[in-house]
Amino acid sequence: MSYQYILYVDEAGDDKAHDLKPHNPDGNSEWLCLGGYVVRKSVEAELEERRNALLREIGGQDGGVLHYRNYKPRNRIKVCKKLATYRARAFVVCSFKETMIGHSNPRAATAGGDERQILYNFVTRLLLERVTEFVHNDALKQGHKDPVLKIIMASRKGHHFGHFKEYVQTLLEQAKEGTTYLDTREIKHEVLRYDQIERAPASTLPGLQLADTVVSATFQSIERSSPHYSDHPALHLENIVAKKKHSPWFPSKASNVGMTLYKAAQLVDTLSEEQWSFFETFGYDRAFLKKLSEKKKAK
Repeated sequence: MSYQYILYVDEAGDDKAHDLKPHNPDGNSEWLCLGGYVVRKSVEAELEERRNALLREIGGQDGGVLHYRNYKPRNRIKVCKKLATYRARAFVVCSFKETMIGHSNPRAATAGGDERQILYNFVTRLLLERVTEFVHNDALKQGHKDPVLKIIMASRKGHHFGHFKEYVQTLLEQAKEGTTYLDTREIKHEVLRYDQIERAPASTLPGLQLADTVVSATFQSIERSSPHYSDHPALHLENIVAKKKHSPWFPSKASNVGMTLYKAAQLVDTLSEEQWSFFETFGYDRAFLKKLSEKKKAK
């Protein structure tokens, strides 16, 4: 089956929800971030040259593997600035793991109930909700009546890919039947196909290496244990982070679209000033979220 869009997915941080940093300096990451790099099929063949151009930007050679976290701070900035010049859309879901524990879809949970896989799958669901909405809307503008989104995910240790696809299939069925659990948003089931979800080692596909750049830059901008936490490299990707116009009187914002902080209202008094400064750059309104949080507590 043909497709009109392709989504590359990679992650940053681990999926363990105990002994978290920075409270435990030797513990697990405080964030699990999932990132997506979306392009139309018509530019898929250009991704190798994009990857090579990024490598050349930092003195690398064509055909090499772009692995963001291995680079020095100045080269990370160069890579992000160059990536932001290409036509694409970037999406990142940033899950603060302390508040993510217990948030899952019981009717779509993976077999065996592995907490780590449930957490990863749920964050992926948040990503797919936003990406499929973008594809649906962009296709309407382009005149595509029945767009199909192909998904390629970076292989990861300990992840049962078959269970993950079953989870997505359950979400698609729920969306079709109108029975989605926790239905603040819903996957646009029309654009997804079970047989168009694949996985591959990130080292083998340029598109996955570009997704790695997006999500790793974001992770290192908010993970307080990162040695370059204050560099905020992802700010240089702002040009390609997906945005949405929520009101005709205000400019488009990336908050809860291309840059998602989950659950934002619960984190008003939890995140550091530096972390909030980062998310506010992408359109999050901390004062509004604080009022929203206070209203919920008052009920």
